[in-house]
Formats: sequence, structure tokens, C-alpha cells
Amino acid sequence: MEQTSHREIIIAKYGDANAMRMQALTPKAPKPGEVRIDVRYSGINFADIQMRLGFYPDAPPKPFVPGYEVSGVVSAVGEGVTRFREGDEVVAGTVFGGYTSSINLAERNVFPMPKGTDLAAGAAMPVNFFTAHIALFEMARIRKGDRVMIDCATGGVGTLAIQMAVRTGAQVVGLTGTASKKSYIEDLGATAMTREEFYADTSIKDFDFILNASGGAEIDKQRERLRITGRMVCLGMNSGVRDGKRNVLRMLKAVIQTPRISVVKLFNANTGIFALNALHVLQDEHWIAKLGEAFAQLDEYPLVPHVGQTFAADKYADAHEFLQTRKAVGKVLLEWS
Repeated sequence: MEQTSHREIIIAKYGDANAMRMQALTPKAPKPGEVRIDVRYSGINFADIQMRLGFYPDAPPKPFVPGYEVSGVVSAVGEGVTRFREGDEVVAGTVFGGYTSSINLAERNVFPMPKGTDLAAGAAMPVNFFTAHIALFEMARIRKGDRVMIDCATGGVGTLAIQMAVRTGAQVVGLTGTASKKSYIEDLGATAMTREEFYADTSIKDFDFILNASGGAEIDKQRERLRITGRMVCLGMNSGVRDGKRNVLRMLKAVIQTPRISVVKLFNANTGIFALNALHVLQDEHWIAKLGEAFAQLDEYPLVPHVGQTFAADKYADAHEFLQTRKAVGKVLLEWS
């Protein structure tokens, strides 16, 4: 892919989607051990919304470039790089900096494009796959026959998590806030329910595993549905954000409502609670290597990410608006040209 100019999108101040701005970028030669990627697609995650609002404690100081993942073509390699060469199609985890048309990354953070996957689908994979894989197979250790509930069923993580769980032989229930999205969940092989339907029917319980992305008060509401030895993995605090508005009181309420779970009380419940910050995992060399091995297995056991909408990179505000108002099904991408 040839690009006539290089650009990046920065968060210079906290606020709505228009608080971001685009600026010119001068690509640098890769250092030893680095790979330079001409980016075709940047993945957008809900965490990007939260960091733009100033609710993401791991975000670097302003101004900074958000974005966790990209797909593109290798345009240069630094000394000592052995796994890639110019022209290779790749995907990568960026640990910030992904909203850009050109990026240099350590070789260990770059992965070959899975067979049969195009660049758009590739950009929908890294964060979603790594998050779902860690939650389901490293933390929860789900098995055939398990009853599984996916809280974020129509998002990028949920789309892959459902496929992984179904392929394992689990019985899966997926939640959505919109009845019109239920058919999407059913097409993935899960039983679909709106959140209202789920909470209204107390007979739906005895889950071996629950993947929770809402945070706040919904952790306890869902934890009640675990059976003995059931596990819950909490991913974030989505209930603290509505319509992409910066509302400190709403986020504070979600934080306050997040339970402080007593180990003593867990003795009676006989359940397990995990919290997953995939960003921290992806900064650990041991886990990068381990997840890279799992990612390589997609050549044999493919997953199908769903790209719900692609926006031209200069329409970044529209892209954030689309995701934050819960219109998206699957992954939202920025396309660079």
C-alpha cells in the first residue's frame, strides 16, 4: 500500500469526539528489532471512548495517539528482524498509538495475517482475540458442556468470545441492549436475550462462566447467576459511559457501585471473580509470546470477526459517535488511504 501523506489522530484534550484532531506525521526509520507498518486499518475499541473522556487511568499524558491495534503492510524492517520482510501483510497490537497511518513496533508485537483473513478483518482481531482468549481459556478455563453468558455479545470481543465458547462445546447465552440485535447473536450459535429479558427471568442461572463488560452494579446482579465453582471475568466499566458524553458523576456512580468483594464471603459462594486489563497483559513479554502462539492457531481453527462499519480516517469523530451510541454490531474501523 502506498500512502502519499502520513497522519495521526491525537487526543489533545478530554471531551466529545470532536475534541480529537488529525495532524501530519513524518515516518521514522525502524530501530533494531522494529518493524515499520504502513497502516491500512486501525481498530476502535470502547476503551478509546473512555480515554477520550478522561476515564482511562492507563492512558499516557495528553496529547497522545489512542488506538490498540492495526493491520497493514510492512514497509521497512530494522536490524535483527527475522520474521518479517517488506510487503508482508500483518496485524499488530500497539499499546496506544494505533490511530496512525505509519507506526514502528517491536517485532514481538507484530503477527502474520491469519490465512484467509483480509486486512479489514485482521484489524478486528488482535485486541478482541487476545481479550476473549485470556478470559475464556486462561482465566475461566471453560470446557465442553459449560453454561456461559456473554454480557457484551454484539461487540468485537463478544463476537469472538461466542464463537470460541460454541466451538468448545459450551452452551452460550448472549445479551444485548437492543432487541433488533438478537438475530446477530443467534447466528453466532448462542441464545439471545435482551438485558431486560435476562434480568426479569430469575430462572436463568447456574452459569459456569460469565464475561462481564458492564461493571458497576451489574457485577453483583450477574454474579448471583453463577453456580457453585462458577467464574466471572470483568473487562471494564461500560455502564459508566452513555452516548459518549463526559459525565464524571455517572462514571463515579459506576465506580462506587462496583462491589468490593470479600474473600471471606467468597468462601460461602464458592465462586471466582477475575478482573482483566488486557493492556497490561500485552506489555508482558511472556504473555505476548504465549498469545502469539494462540493467534497462530487461527490458521487451523479460524474465527470470523464481524466488521460492522468502516470509516475513512478523517471521519474519526463520526466513528466514535457511531460506537459510543451503541449503534455498532461487531468491530468499527478507521481506514487509511
